[in-house]
Amino acid sequence: MMRRSVILFIVFMLITLTACSFDTNNKTTKSNLDGTTSSQNDKAVDSESSNSNTEIHEENDSTKKKVALYFSNKDNTALVKEIRSIEISEMAILRATIEALIDGPSKEGLRNTLPEGVSILGIKRDDKTVIVDFSKEYKEKENGITEEFKRISVVNTLTEISGIERVKIMVEGHELLDTDGKAFGEMAKVDLDKNGVISKNQSEVITVYFGSPNSNFIISEKRKVTITANDAIEKKIMEELLKGPENKDLYPVMPENTKILSINTSKDGTCKVNLSKEFENNAFAGSAGGLITINAIVNSLTELKTVKKVQFLIGGKVVETYSDMEFNKPFYRNENIIKN
Repeated sequence: MMRRSVILFIVFMLITLTACSFDTNNKTTKSNLDGTTSSQNDKAVDSESSNSNTEIHEENDSTKKKVALYFSNKDNTALVKEIRSIEISEMAILRATIEALIDGPSKEGLRNTLPEGVSILGIKRDDKTVIVDFSKEYKEKENGITEEFKRISVVNTLTEISGIERVKIMVEGHELLDTDGKAFGEMAKVDLDKNGVISKNQSEVITVYFGSPNSNFIISEKRKVTITANDAIEKKIMEELLKGPENKDLYPVMPENTKILSINTSKDGTCKVNLSKEFENNAFAGSAGGLITINAIVNSLTELKTVKKVQFLIGGKVVETYSDMEFNKPFYRNENIIKN
């Protein structure tokens, strides 16, 4: 009897221990699975989220845009605008547009304005100006395309892009020069007639400055002027200053009866302004009046990127003083006197 009780007790203990072990193993296994599943799910969500964001980002960055490209007609007598949709990313619109111009027209009857083999060495935007640097092939003469057509096709193509007003062309890191060795500098869009022929008269928006009501500052006015082939934009600026302000609250800055004898800008950016003796004889009273006059002229002319400083001449000669101010050296732009 005793022996049977011992055997039953041993069997009972074995069953109890086995059950505990089984339960513990089950709990451990469940815990491990839960952990693995949770970790894997987290990774799966992260991966999906990451992939989703990447795809959206790529879709946002890459899109089709319509650009205007200027090509020559068959007989090289006119430039024709071709509207084309190109695959483009927001940050690469400048490069993609010029690359499309290099690729050539898709319409029959048009010709490429840029030589075969030309490439973009660099292109960047500086405010409202685009600076594009071409390889040496740009200067190659091809298909009877004139230098003027080549240049205008680039300028007009880029200025069709919203926010771009001027273009500077470089070749192998050097500014493009005209036949006289003078840099073209920053070029505005060239007006073409309905047939694509270059208009003799070009419109340009300029900025000129006049005296503020209290005569302590100068204030700008925008003017749209027409420039012919024989006009210098520097002269147009001076002529607008002579006309006086359109805003009745502003004051003239040019002495009465002053005449422009000559004006030109050298390669180093010095604009020489040669004025008649009336500029000196009829000067506004006091050094304050003279200061406003000088700063208005200098700041108006230095609105042009090609003008860095202004040297005044009166009757063809450098004058030592003007309205009690030293006047024999070039003047530089003065931002502090401008009132917005």
